[in-house]
Amino acid sequence: MAIGLREGRRRQRRNRRMAWIKFAAVLTALVLLGFFAYETGTAFAQREVRSLTAELAALKEQRNSIDADNQNLRAQLRGANAQVAEWRERYEKDVPTGDAKDLFQMLSAQLSAGVPADRLGFVIREAKASTECENTPEERRFILSTSGARGKNNWVGYANSSIVVTGVGEPATDGDGRPLAWYDTEKPVKVSFTRVGGQTTEVEGVLPLSHGVVLGDTEYRFNIVTGPRGFVVVSGDRCKYP
Repeated sequence: MAIGLREGRRRQRRNRRMAWIKFAAVLTALVLLGFFAYETGTAFAQREVRSLTAELAALKEQRNSIDADNQNLRAQLRGANAQVAEWRERYEKDVPTGDAKDLFQMLSAQLSAGVPADRLGFVIREAKASTECENTPEERRFILSTSGARGKNNWVGYANSSIVVTGVGEPATDGDGRPLAWYDTEKPVKVSFTRVGGQTTEVEGVLPLSHGVVLGDTEYRFNIVTGPRGFVVVSGDRCKYP
């Protein structure tokens, strides 16, 4: 019986030893597993840090490149603005405006029409601020034609009819709006000046009007005003040209 008791105690000790061994093995396994997990996590974290560091460096390089591009674009913009200001100054200086623009367009039209440049230059050089005129205007009158009246006495001639002056206007109306046989002095009229050869120039507007016609070395200066009912009165003076 004593032998059986000793055997049971030895079995209990072996069981306890095995339990401790198993516990130690499990604990060791857990420690190793934890260590492995720590090392794995550390390695992963380091890789992530290296990746983020590289990405941050790339972003910094990209930002530096963008900053350089922006500086270059700002420099180009300053250069473009300076060039625009220069061209604007040159435009305002070189491109004619106002009366000069009108004269430039007339000169261009005359050159395109075949008038020699030296002839135009001569006229400009010889032009004076004041014009030598005879100051003895010839006054004549004619009936201004309308859509309702185109009869006789509807023109006058100057320089032995080398310049023929005619015109047309809007008919006046009665109280019922019916057209009358004479022109309406309150509305614009059109007066035409036809030179020998058929060249015609016109002036248009509400009377009085003025116009100049060159014939040879003489400029005829005309003033057109309202005359007796249905008539306009033209006065033409001879002036030296140019």
